[in-house]
Amino acid sequence: MIGRRGTALAGVVLALGLLAGCGDQPLPLTEGPPGASPADGLIRIVELSAQRARISDQVAAAKFGTATAVTDAGREAAVVAETRADATRDGVDPDWAARIVADQIAASTQVQNDLIRQWTDRPDTRPAQRPELARVRPQLDRIGDELVAALKLAGPARANEECPSTLAQAAVEQARGLDEVHRNALGRSLKSVCDGAPG
Repeated sequence: MIGRRGTALAGVVLALGLLAGCGDQPLPLTEGPPGASPADGLIRIVELSAQRARISDQVAAAKFGTATAVTDAGREAAVVAETRADATRDGVDPDWAARIVADQIAASTQVQNDLIRQWTDRPDTRPAQRPELARVRPQLDRIGDELVAALKLAGPARANEECPSTLAQAAVEQARGLDEVHRNALGRSLKSVCDGAPG
């Protein structure tokens, strides 16, 4: 199983251990559109989640040393609402999509808080430049758009008993290039992916 890959990625593996089990009637993870499958959708969700975790560094750098709070409840609510609307339009369960994007926002907040604490305690690690938040947000918007497409592809995997292990394997691969802060955030961002089919 995943634990045999070593202890370097233990944080992600432990976080992914919180994933709920999937449904009673598995669907093949190989079924899907030509050239793609629900498993490919799960892998893409992990890739996008890792990208968002990394971009959170730029968000933190934009906010560090300013009056801008890490948490922006209004913007977060708008992002979740937009995800719901996009999911509904594309035939994706909007509640599922909303839970996943909320997890991604929580993971980004976690990265920002961790980095701001680090930069406060260790000035030598502070970023050399402060990016403009307005230039970072389009990257987050792109990830949000691509996430809904990945969720549509991955949808059948939600009820598959292999969903957690497929997701965990993809997360372990992505986590190889991440430090502890970003590994933990990746695990947090994937918490609701394998939550079973809608009731």
